[in-house]
Amino acid sequence: MVAQGADGGEAKNGSPIVIVSNRGPVTFSRDDSGTRTYSRGAGGLVTALNAVSRRQDEAVWIASATSDEDARVAGESREEPYEVEDLRVALVEHDEGAYDLMYNTLANPLLWFVQHGLYDLPYAPSLGDDTRRAWEEGYLPVNENFAGAVERVLESSSRGGGEPIILVHDYQLYMVPHFLRERLGDAPFVSLFVHIPWPDPEGWRVLPRYVREGVLRSLLRADVVAFHTDRYARNFVRTAREVLGVETDEEGGVVRYEGREVWARAYPISIDPGEFEELAESDAVLEQESSVRDLPGKLLLRIDRMDLSKNVLRGFQAYGRMLERHPEMKEEVTFLAGLQPSRGDIPEYAAYADAIQKAVEEVNDKHGTGEWQPVVLSMEDNFPRSVAAYKAYDVLLVNAVRDGMNLVAKEAAVVNEENGVLVLSENAGAQEELGEFAISVNPFDLDEGADAIHAALTMPEEEKKRRAEALKRQVRENTIEKWVEAQLKDIAAYREHHG
Repeated sequence: MVAQGADGGEAKNGSPIVIVSNRGPVTFSRDDSGTRTYSRGAGGLVTALNAVSRRQDEAVWIASATSDEDARVAGESREEPYEVEDLRVALVEHDEGAYDLMYNTLANPLLWFVQHGLYDLPYAPSLGDDTRRAWEEGYLPVNENFAGAVERVLESSSRGGGEPIILVHDYQLYMVPHFLRERLGDAPFVSLFVHIPWPDPEGWRVLPRYVREGVLRSLLRADVVAFHTDRYARNFVRTAREVLGVETDEEGGVVRYEGREVWARAYPISIDPGEFEELAESDAVLEQESSVRDLPGKLLLRIDRMDLSKNVLRGFQAYGRMLERHPEMKEEVTFLAGLQPSRGDIPEYAAYADAIQKAVEEVNDKHGTGEWQPVVLSMEDNFPRSVAAYKAYDVLLVNAVRDGMNLVAKEAAVVNEENGVLVLSENAGAQEELGEFAISVNPFDLDEGADAIHAALTMPEEEKKRRAEALKRQVRENTIEKWVEAQLKDIAAYREHHG
């Protein structure tokens, strides 16, 4: 199901493109003099969608207003998109209570937990009136608000050309296709890209019936539903068939619903290698290199958000088990973990952060010496230090429970200078692309994780070099521009196929 329609050509240049995502490309504020200023958004999704917006000079990016100054820009951009640098943005101000219900009760944690398989099902979730209220008073109104913003942007647009292309992104906005069709009909091309894992049908059935069926029916009003891997695209097709009873062609990645044909496609997201190679030589990164390279022994690295899906705790436990099995490795390796705090207002995440710190203390107390600390833990967002560590690692650990993709594996591979070895979870989306060049692990098996870490640390140089060069080559060939290109070609192919 990966990126069909390779011969379909570009999407028509005259078609206006509207990007819709919860997180925007910029956040606005005021400086001490009262002048409006802004900061560029961070993260893989924002970087990827910037690549999309560059393909069309007048593309408009619609996103949530998240600051007081964003709210002012939202008011100013209701009639005409706000221009900042090379972007045209229209920010959407939501009712505060509705947005909180959407984000903190329905999208996070419910959809996120279900789609990453994070619930301890004998105990959670317990769904009831609070869930229905979050759906009806939060998720639906916020999604309808986004659809209204799309309609306003298209009505105010002076651009000519073909029918609009509306690119909706991620799990916060699953109901936007439904509301778009209610407002705009069938003419615009609509896709929704799911950037997180899609579970099998049994996993999807954890959701209450009105959510699981409502989301599926909305997604099937899009023309393309996109994912990062073939596995997730297949899971979606199977889910649609088993939950809604619709006709499907799993091999072809097609769902037929209410007289329409919906394509399920996989487009593995990537990075801009040149951007990271340039960043790796920046002053900010070079200033951090000594703090990384001066750590004792070989460098075992992980860079992650402190998210339950990242499986950080088992990573430390597997490392501790490796030191138990191979005491000769003591003082020969340091595990540097750069962990960015995440969703600390969700109780499960706060408890997980505490458990992580406790696990690090246990490894250090049990195996450390007066001159050597087995784990060096940094719980802050220090991107220059992360990139410096990318350059220096001997082993990179990515042992996620599940990941939509995991761009750390790609970012690190392209700038690493030590022929570093990737230890990669078989449940990470990156496994489909990078697995043959990595040491693959079951993220739940501590013994396998310990053995994989040891094998990576002791791998012969010739084998390390072969794998590292193959990783770099793969990332450099499948760039973020190719990710965009594949989607635009499929849009053209879909339109041609459906006349």
